Amino acid sequence: MNGIDLFNNAIKNKLINNVAFLKGRMGYMPGFTGIAGNLKRQEKVRTEILKSRDITVPPILIISVTRECNLACKGCYDCALDREDNNELTVEDIDRIVGEGVESGVGLIFFAGGEPLLKKGLLDIPEKYSKTLFVLFTNGLLIDDALMNRLGEIKNIVPALSLEGNEESTDVRRGPGVFNAIHKVMKNMDKRHLLFGASITLTRNNYREVMNTAFLQGIESSGCRTLFLIEYVPCDGDPELCLTEEQKRDLILQMERLPQEYSMLPVALPGDEEKFGGCLAAGRGFLHISSTGDVEACPFAPFSDVNLKNLSFLEALESRLLGKIRENHHLLEEAEGGCTLFENQTWVESLMAKQDVS
Repeated sequence: MNGIDLFNNAIKNKLINNVAFLKGRMGYMPGFTGIAGNLKRQEKVRTEILKSRDITVPPILIISVTRECNLACKGCYDCALDREDNNELTVEDIDRIVGEGVESGVGLIFFAGGEPLLKKGLLDIPEKYSKTLFVLFTNGLLIDDALMNRLGEIKNIVPALSLEGNEESTDVRRGPGVFNAIHKVMKNMDKRHLLFGASITLTRNNYREVMNTAFLQGIESSGCRTLFLIEYVPCDGDPELCLTEEQKRDLILQMERLPQEYSMLPVALPGDEEKFGGCLAAGRGFLHISSTGDVEACPFAPFSDVNLKNLSFLEALESRLLGKIRENHHLLEEAEGGCTLFENQTWVESLMAKQDVS
């Protein structure tokens, strides 16, 4: 079985074999049964497109829907990448991209930002694709009672609220009082039996704090049912914050342990890429769409040779740059800083510069 097949199976197994994360959220069970079945169908669609058109469709599509944000977090990677702010995708653009992606076999869609809840009309999109699972990465501060009511109506979306660990770690990066504000939102969502989770950027400094029984039990008791653990990428920040090799190895082991001990579905990003034969970017596992429509191999590698404002989704997937990155995925070994493409950006830039790469 090749790396892409292994990754596809890993995605399905997480949802099908770990239904304990729906504890206390049984209203979501029918929807997730449909989502799990749809993941299998979408894999068949991707396989057929690969065979018939030689186009690699990613199982996961990450869309940064806006750069606008109501916070100014220290070390924000989106700010560090210095992307253009003008000419952002409209909600209609995003809707078209999602529709073409789903039709082409995409199984999971992540909405990121900036703060995606600042994009008016965004939540109308998941309602149109009820068998596709959407994850909304949000700081959570805009989730009021009215928005909770709306989220309760959408059974195929999982908000992932951003924390940095305990109160001190979160407030140092995100601002005074943010930790308590987020936990108040979590408690209110839990009372309504809404499905939500936490998203945490793992650094060398907060790793022990986060992967600690007291912390994990605390966020579980707050109602979190998913846990996204994202390896820190420097992006002009401090490389000394990257996980150590020992911590990376431990994280892989923790991904096996956590589902057995907690009613939370854990997801590590980028995860154990070595297990899947190398870098999962450029469509092997996931693909990133910037807020202005650029098709990028990875959120941390802002290089693109195609834009979805003037191409269909499948046409954009024929990108020469994406193809060259996929061809060399086995050479992109696991990175010291979480993203191997970011650490090899000189090589990626060389692909951009060449008109014809042999």
